[in-house]
Amino acid sequence: MLPKVIVIVGPTSTKKTSLAIKLANKINGEIISADAFQVYKELNVGVNKPTEKQLKLAKFHLINFISINQPWDIAIFQKTANKIIDQIIDHKKNPIICGGSNLYIDALIKNYDLRCSKQRSNNYDHLSNENLYNHIFKIDPNIAQKIGINNRKRLLRAYEILNEKNSLTKKNSPLYKPLYILCEHNTRQELYEKINTRVLKMINNGWKDEVKDLIEKNPNINQLNAFKAIGYEQIFQAIKHNQPIDIAKIQQDTRRYAKRQLTWIRHHYQTALVFNQKNEKEIINQVEKWIK
Repeated sequence: MLPKVIVIVGPTSTKKTSLAIKLANKINGEIISADAFQVYKELNVGVNKPTEKQLKLAKFHLINFISINQPWDIAIFQKTANKIIDQIIDHKKNPIICGGSNLYIDALIKNYDLRCSKQRSNNYDHLSNENLYNHIFKIDPNIAQKIGINNRKRLLRAYEILNEKNSLTKKNSPLYKPLYILCEHNTRQELYEKINTRVLKMINNGWKDEVKDLIEKNPNINQLNAFKAIGYEQIFQAIKHNQPIDIAKIQQDTRRYAKRQLTWIRHHYQTALVFNQKNEKEIINQVEKWIK
């Protein structure tokens, strides 16, 4: 029988961490963060890490785990998380995977074979719009038709994502039996308002000062993988050119990211329990029954 693993997914700003903490305390669980950026010690305000108070309420793994100068990718995450899950189970506790990096979660739970994955290249300048469009159309005609042949920026992004996804399609036998919980708001508008408010809160909580400090320690900080987190590049450029931070752009990018997260989840985890911010007790009861 495969070990059972709770998996909490959902777009940003849907209280995944709060639910994970409550579940951990109810089912004797430990939380493994599946977030591509909360793993870095130096990133704090802009990646919405659990607060110091939250970190004391349950056992967390892969938060503040490495430095921004250390390597971290999907393969390292998978290998590290597998070891942590084994340790949690050995201690007679229940693993809870929680985070917004859906490809990381998929690679872990579905046991992607990453041994032969190649380093992705971001340089597709030699390809024409027609080349890009035709390649995307072969994989997903709906995406190609939605983008159109003239939107080069979106064609390049779609090409990159689809190539990455295809390189990770080979899977081994699953190692775990998952129970997925999807955290969401009742309406898209509620989610977007929550995101807009959160971005403003992060700005007010010293996000700019955090980036300034990182620049002082490493002037080329924006070249590191860690700086791919939403908002950091915009703030870096604002500081560099002595301009106001384009808060509306960060909010827009975050909303678009949340929309992509939801699209992914609904295509991959159709059988998930749905946490709608109001049915917490019901979700916890269902999880307890599933564990037993």
